Amino acid sequence: LDNMKNKISERLKNLLNEENITVNKLAADLNVSNSVVYYWVQGKTTPGADYIMAIASYFNVSSDYLLGLTDI
Repeated sequence: LDNMKNKISERLKNLLNEENITVNKLAADLNVSNSVVYYWVQGKTTPGADYIMAIASYFNVSSDYLLGLTDI
């Protein structure tokens, strides 16, 4: 579980950097607080299934990619 949490955090950080999107913008676009997204990025918490799907859709990647199950 820790490895998955770390993978989501790592992939989310990379996507934010690659797309030049701030934590605040992602939080606003997903309608969650900045601290929630910050915790995801820091690996302190893991997004639930609904948010995994929302993040994947937002960045046009697969949920499996976010979870670290695939590299594409």
